Amino acid sequence: MTGLSTRFPRFHGFSMIEVLVGLVLTCIGVLGMVALQARSIHYTQSAVNHNQAILLADNLLEMMRSNPSGALTDDLFTTSSTYYKAPGSAFASTSTSLDECLSRDRSNGGSTVATADLDCWRQEVQSLLPVTDDALEASFAICPSASPDSCSASGSSVVMIQIAWTDNSGECDDNLCIYRLRSEL
Repeated sequence: MTGLSTRFPRFHGFSMIEVLVGLVLTCIGVLGMVALQARSIHYTQSAVNHNQAILLADNLLEMMRSNPSGALTDDLFTTSSTYYKAPGSAFASTSTSLDECLSRDRSNGGSTVATADLDCWRQEVQSLLPVTDDALEASFAICPSASPDSCSASGSSVVMIQIAWTDNSGECDDNLCIYRLRSEL
C-alpha cells in the first residue's frame, strides 16, 4: 500500500485555474460596483438640479408676491408685467452686479425693483443650474397661465414659471429637463 500512495500523491489547496476564475469573478464584481457608483453620481446630480429648479421658481414667485405693484395690473398678471418673459424671448439685459443683487433695497417696489429682481434671478439661475443662453431664451417662461403647461395672452391671477436645464443623463427629452410651477399671485 505504501507504494501506491507515493505514485499518486494527493493534491491539497487550490489549483491555478481556480485562483484565476476567482480573480476574474472578483474583478467583474468590482467593475459592477464602479458602474453603479457612476450611475448614482449622475442620478444625484440630476436630483440636485431638479431641487435647485424648484427652489429658484419658488424664490421668483415670492419676489413677485412681495412686489405686487411690479407684478400685477388690476390684480392680474399680464403680458405687460415687468416680470413677464415669453418663451423664445430673451431676458431684458441689465447690468445689475452680483454685489448689487445681494445688497439692494426692495422696499419701494414697482417696475424698477421687478427689473432688478428678474436680472438677479437670471444670474442666480445661471450660477446654480447647467443652463445655456439658448435654453434661457427658448425654454424659460414667466407668463400668465389659464391652463396647465401653457401661457395665455390674456391676464390671469395664475402665473406659470418654467425653468429648463441641460441634463446628459438621458432622463429628459432632448437632454433638456423642464420644471413648471403654476401658482396664484
